[in-house]
This record gives sequence, C-alpha cells and structure tokens, in this order.
Amino acid sequence: MKINYSLLALIFCLIRVNAQVGISKVPNFQPDSRALLHVKQDNNAARMPRSNTAAVLPASAAGTTGNGTQSSIIFNRETGSIVQNDGTTWKISDPIVTTMKNNKMARFIRSGTVTTSCGTCGLACALTVRTCTAANVNFTTAIPSFNEIATDVSLDAATSNVININTRGLYKVSFKSGALDISTPLCIGVIINLRSKLDLELSTVSDPTWRPINNTTSGSTAGALSVTTLLPGSIDVGQSLAFTYVGTFNAGDKLRLTMGGTQDIGTGVCTGALGGNNMFFAMSKTGNAVSEIIVEKINMQ
Repeated sequence: MKINYSLLALIFCLIRVNAQVGISKVPNFQPDSRALLHVKQDNNAARMPRSNTAAVLPASAAGTTGNGTQSSIIFNRETGSIVQNDGTTWKISDPIVTTMKNNKMARFIRSGTVTTSCGTCGLACALTVRTCTAANVNFTTAIPSFNEIATDVSLDAATSNVININTRGLYKVSFKSGALDISTPLCIGVIINLRSKLDLELSTVSDPTWRPINNTTSGSTAGALSVTTLLPGSIDVGQSLAFTYVGTFNAGDKLRLTMGGTQDIGTGVCTGALGGNNMFFAMSKTGNAVSEIIVEKINMQ
C-alpha cells in the first residue's frame, strides 16, 4: 500500500496542469475549476490573459482605451468591477462604475457683480414696498470654469447669461450665490423686510419666451430686519441664494438665471435726501461671494 501511494503521488507530480480561464458566449462553456485568480498586492488590478501564455501583456494607456491584449481581463479590487479589453477599448461591466464615470459636469463661474435696482426713496418713503427689477446673472467659461460635457451643455458665448442644452436628457442644475449686499436709504427706527429672489428660467428655440421653472428666495431674519439706524451703501445682511433643480430638458432648450427681490420698508422714518436713495440687491465677485453654477447630466442605466 505504501508503494501504491508513493506511485500515485509521483504520477500526480509528473502531470502538467494546463488550466485556462476566459470568457465565452457559448452557454455550455465550463471554465477549469483549478484556475485561480491572483491579485498582486502592489497593484489595484489583476490581469488574466485569454490563455495560459507566459508572455507579458502590454500596459494599457490611460483612461478607457489602450493597447491591451484582446480578451484580457482586469478585476479591480477597489471598485469590485470587471473590465475586459476587446482589442481596442476597455469595457467596464459594473453598471455602478459606468454610471459614476458617465456623470460628468459643466462648471461655470459667475463673471461679475450682478445688481438689481429697487428704485429710489424720497423725503418720506416709509410704509412702502419697492420691487426690484430682474437682472440677468452672467457666467464665463474662463478658468476656473470647466466643461466635461461640452456636447451636452454649453454657454451661449464665452461670457453669457444663457446656458444651451444640446442633447435631451435628465440634468441636475446647482447654484450658490455667496453673500448678498443691499443698499437702502437712510432709515431710523425701522422694521424692513429685505427679500431677494432668484429665478431659473427656461426658453426653447421654437418658443423664445422665458418662463420661470424654479425660484428661490431669501429674506431677513424672522422675515424682517429691525434696526435703530440703517445707513445707505453696500451692507451684507447675511442673505444668500442657492438651489438644486433636477429636470428633463430637450435639445434646443435654454436656461438662464435672473435676480430680483423687494424691499418692504415698514414703521420708522426713511429718507433718500440724506446720504443717497439708490436701493438695490447685489451679488459681488469677491471673497465668499464668488459663485458658480454646476450642470450635471445624469445617465440612467
């Protein structure tokens, strides 16, 4: 018996294992159960050739394209995804990784100060409401702006208040204004309600009429600002405007932002005869007031 066991052990040692692993479209394909997947500890991927060749596979180029051997496979242990090379491109099988990769964005920076005029105040303008004229919010493509989805979204010009939607799809639009400045006449012992407003508006090539599809407002603390004295000039009262909008747009749709608001001067004494009467809201472009708009195309897979 000892001799038989020794002979069997010797026979197994002499047998050359020629295990293979691969991908096949044939339903009855049975991979060799002896094939093992080895993951290098000093790399994020394990590469398996289409056969048990000992040749070193060429390194792939950066990104999703490369010169990898046809049918070579990479398992990414960080994302848990399988990537296959068909001889031309790397194809990602994991839908989550694919979705993350495809959800790219455009980021445009506001190009300058936006000021909306709320009218003037005379000798006695208390107990009045001043409505501010809507002002367009301009953006620029200059750095630090960037656009990864230029075929889907673009500014109408290098500096423009119009964003063009070039391909139909589901988009997420996000904006933050930073701090807002206000200016009012000289007021003493007043309660004033400062209400700034931002509209996201839509028009199309076939219908150029601008229509609000989302609005955001910001008011004074508790709805009204009570002050002993309010001097004219740019004053940061802690207001800001920010929103996130998700919606479906068609090719040819256009988006723009407009800023407006109201200044409701309540009890007290206000006059524009001393110190100025130019009333406005303003988004400047300094400090924490630098603002951006981000447009993302969401790919549903």
